Amino acid sequence: MARTRLQTSRGRSRAGGGGLDQLVTALAAAFARLNNPADRQAQLMFAAALLVVEAALCFLIIQRVPYTEIDWEAYMQEVTGFLQGERDYEQLKGGTGPLVYPAGFVYLFAGLKQLTAGSVVAAQYVFAGLYLVTQATVMALYIRAASLPPWSLALLCASRRLHSIFLLRLFNDCWAMAVAYIATLALQSRRWVTAVVLYSLAVSVKMNVLLMAPGVLAVLLKFARPPAVVAGIALGVLLQLGLGAPFLLPHPRSYVSRAFEFSRVFTYKWSVNWQLLPEPYFLSRQLAIGLLLLHLRLLWSLAQQQWLKAEGGVWPALRRFFGCPPLAAVAARNRPASAAAAAAAEVPGARAAEFKQQHGGRVGSIGGSVSAGSSRDIQSDDSHGSHGSRSFEDCVLFVVFSSNLAGLVASRTIHYQFYCWYFHTLPFLLLRSPLPRWLALATLAAIELVYNVYPPTPWASLLLLALHLLAMGATLKARVSFGGAAASSGKGGSFKHT
Repeated sequence: MARTRLQTSRGRSRAGGGGLDQLVTALAAAFARLNNPADRQAQLMFAAALLVVEAALCFLIIQRVPYTEIDWEAYMQEVTGFLQGERDYEQLKGGTGPLVYPAGFVYLFAGLKQLTAGSVVAAQYVFAGLYLVTQATVMALYIRAASLPPWSLALLCASRRLHSIFLLRLFNDCWAMAVAYIATLALQSRRWVTAVVLYSLAVSVKMNVLLMAPGVLAVLLKFARPPAVVAGIALGVLLQLGLGAPFLLPHPRSYVSRAFEFSRVFTYKWSVNWQLLPEPYFLSRQLAIGLLLLHLRLLWSLAQQQWLKAEGGVWPALRRFFGCPPLAAVAARNRPASAAAAAAAEVPGARAAEFKQQHGGRVGSIGGSVSAGSSRDIQSDDSHGSHGSRSFEDCVLFVVFSSNLAGLVASRTIHYQFYCWYFHTLPFLLLRSPLPRWLALATLAAIELVYNVYPPTPWASLLLLALHLLAMGATLKARVSFGGAAASSGKGGSFKHT
């Protein structure tokens, strides 16, 4: 009898141990999936779970956290004049001063005023929906890029300040960035014309989206054809003219000077960055010029060393885009074939293939097909590593996000709401960079800390400057291996030139 009881006890113990083993195995498998960038199903399931949690959190924030009035009432005052028939931008004003945003802002917030009757609570729920749409769009961008593990999506939901900007402050920046991310999604889908028009629409809400423009242009140079680019830019310009027409036709000067005031200097008191400088230096023309030069230098370095590296740099990329033969190929025609062949041997990658095409190699149009081997060479750099060969979707995200970051690093003024201009780009750029993962995560946490220090302080400003420089330096050092259109249409290439 005792022996039977002992055997039963041992059986139960083994069964319990087996159950525990199964649980551990299941958890290990789940963690492995959450750490696999290529697991699309895990990415989608985790994103859906995060959005459900975010929806509940948004509801709780609106219900329990007091709203802080900053700009909403001013927005409502600015669009009231428009709704009453005023079309002179100099006469459209609010509690914080004159209206300084393009016409898209006016139509958007006039619609919100009519939808919510100016109610803050109703507007908060509209902004909660906008927040969820923004999060879903950025998650889709990350998932399509397939360069970061699923767990990184949680970082997009981890900002206290971002929830505050959307739900407790109701800034127009939120709308501009939501449209900009949707435009980036269209760019990832190679819908060139749609993407450019959507970027133009985002600019019509707030001009900060122009910081993405150099990166968008680089993507178009690499992968699009001139007719699509021309059509997109033409429609984008027509959209701006159409939106601005009610103001441009009667009062063109006041609209252009107010809606597109590039020389505007923001208030020093509320700037998160450069608080380490005395206000006269902050307002000085010398600082503005220095930061502009820094911005241009950062963009040039990104374009030469990363965005258009496969094309040989900015000028070769422009020549290829407009159908001009590469300068090296033109020079080769004027030399003996043997000299051209020797020169080709000295030129690596896709540029060597262009020489070979001109002198008996595989035949293809300039900027068109190259040999499968040379295309594979461009894509084969550490294809399974964290910083090697990348997909087209990853290329788009890196180029557009790094362009935006360069603009923020060189900005003279960064207000608290400007955090939503680049918060969503930081996990991608930092985790994709050569930084150790712990340092990338620590950088994200430290930037979040700075934006939760109120009012701005010199030490927080200095820390933010250092963190921005670290993020920019890491981005410039990121190992990239995306071939351009000249290297992508061969059989071995990852990208399609359409």
